[in-house]
Amino acid sequence: MRQIIFKYGIIGGILIALPLFIVIPNISSIGFETAIPILLVSMIISFIAVFLGISSVRKNIGGGYIGFRSALATGITITVIMSVIYLLASIILFHLITPGFNEKYNSFILSQMKAMHRPQAEIDKFNADAAKQVTDKNIFVSAALIFMKPVMFGFFFTFSSALILRKKEFTATLN
Repeated sequence: MRQIIFKYGIIGGILIALPLFIVIPNISSIGFETAIPILLVSMIISFIAVFLGISSVRKNIGGGYIGFRSALATGITITVIMSVIYLLASIILFHLITPGFNEKYNSFILSQMKAMHRPQAEIDKFNADAAKQVTDKNIFVSAALIFMKPVMFGFFFTFSSALILRKKEFTATLN
């Protein structure tokens, strides 16, 4: 069972991290308007590995049956593996390969806020939060925030997959 979970966790982790290494270094030519949807869609597609992993455990380990709790535990474990790979890829990418990305992203968001004619107080609050984020280089807070994004998607996919794939063995009792 561990082998199946690690296999699908690593496959999903590669599928979630690979688009980061393709899109983020080329952000100036792609543009944020195109890059953000590409990265979100690729993240959602990568979580198909959770469904496939639970399905594989059901087929290969459970003999065609899996309970909800077992499916949920399998999916959560696959999600955690995928999220750790995503976290490592993000740290490598944003701190080593493209260290100025956050400033570019913040200026993009600021220009979008101004284009949508947001109130000046909201823009000032964003500027203050962005400046604080740049000065606070706490790697643990940054890692926790990065880790949470795929975990949220993963829990949704895990719960949905566990509901869809649960299948208890039917035992008939005759009196």
